[in-house]
Amino acid sequence: MNRSSRNVDQGCVFLLVLQGDRFTQEDQKIVEKVEELLEVKRIENTWILFTRGDKLDEEGKTINKVIHETEFLKNLTQKYEGRFHVFNNMTKGQSDQVKSLISKVFQRTLQRFSKNPWQSIPISIQDISDDSRSFRRIVLLGRRGVDCSNEVTSECTEKRATVSGRKVSVVDTPPFFDTEMNPEQLMTEIARSVYLSSPGPHTFLIVFNVNVKITEHEQKIPQMIETIFGEGVLKYSIILFTHGDLLRGEPMEKLIEKNNTLQRLVDQCGGRYHVFNNKDQNNRKQAYDLQQKSNTMIEQNGGGHYSNQMYEDAHRFKQEEIERTLGEEELRQREEERRKPQVNYFRSVLIVTAGAVVAALFGAALAEAPGLTAAVGAVVGAAAAAAGAFDDVAAWTQRRQREEEERKQLEENEEERNLRD
Repeated sequence: MNRSSRNVDQGCVFLLVLQGDRFTQEDQKIVEKVEELLEVKRIENTWILFTRGDKLDEEGKTINKVIHETEFLKNLTQKYEGRFHVFNNMTKGQSDQVKSLISKVFQRTLQRFSKNPWQSIPISIQDISDDSRSFRRIVLLGRRGVDCSNEVTSECTEKRATVSGRKVSVVDTPPFFDTEMNPEQLMTEIARSVYLSSPGPHTFLIVFNVNVKITEHEQKIPQMIETIFGEGVLKYSIILFTHGDLLRGEPMEKLIEKNNTLQRLVDQCGGRYHVFNNKDQNNRKQAYDLQQKSNTMIEQNGGGHYSNQMYEDAHRFKQEEIERTLGEEELRQREEERRKPQVNYFRSVLIVTAGAVVAALFGAALAEAPGLTAAVGAVVGAAAAAAGAFDDVAAWTQRRQREEEERKQLEENEEERNLRD
């Protein structure tokens, strides 16, 4: 175990398999031995897989009840931070159960990718000035990248435009297969796509080239999307076929009818697809028709956008960062305002000093000449100027104290909010 453990990839997940309908002292010893072999550093990559979920159903039990009634299992699941899954052994075809497990593992891994999976994603001024909720949000997925061209992107990017009077935000993602990204980079970019399209996309466009042979890899793309973004995502998805000019006038409907593999692919997205002619990109009708299909799909989904826990977390983080950024901007502006009285203060001191010097010189000159009244008048004038200046300083001092108290209060509020988070 020690020799092989050195070669364990960071993306590896361990499954600790236990029977869900019974747990014995012998099982407890096995768990303790397995944990000893795994070592503490690999516990965070370990999931508990309870089998025989069908037996629990027959007995009218749930796995949560079994865990609650068994002290060792309760402590075990708490140690694993709720990372467990139940398999039904009697279910025909295990693919859905496996897909559900992989999806849970993937999304949990993304969430713990760092202390905060969104923390490395900067807040832009555009996020603050443009409310993303006012945009129709679209995410491009698939084998080839962005704007229906041959360009391939290695990182998530966002472009904004106005189509038929509606503001649209399009987030492009790296291709599924034509990439040399390691798992860590992939996690980062998936987090970025979720963040950029939060609080949730209205439409996922799954991009295929019309002349690309649909292999086993392409057939699995919808399942991969479900694994990454969660169940229900295909209800918000449309297949986008690019390079429609290569059809040479043949209707896409006929091509789909003749190809069972292609038909199954389209059916997984509710029969929704659209064709783009790359050689006619100035044809606004193409974009308008796609927008109409998207609108119809959104209406069928109740008028809302897609969301799950990942998107809720990303949106919450975005809002917190925007508030923090605005708070810092407000503090900066207050600091600038605070510095203005300092300038006035030095100006006042300069006036006082100059007034005193002038008064002294003027008074000394007049003392040697007749007209003591004039000399006294000069001194009194200088004193009045000084008194006015010191009044300014006193007012500034009071104002500065108030602003300092307000600044400290803002900092205390920020610290309390961070502690709550």
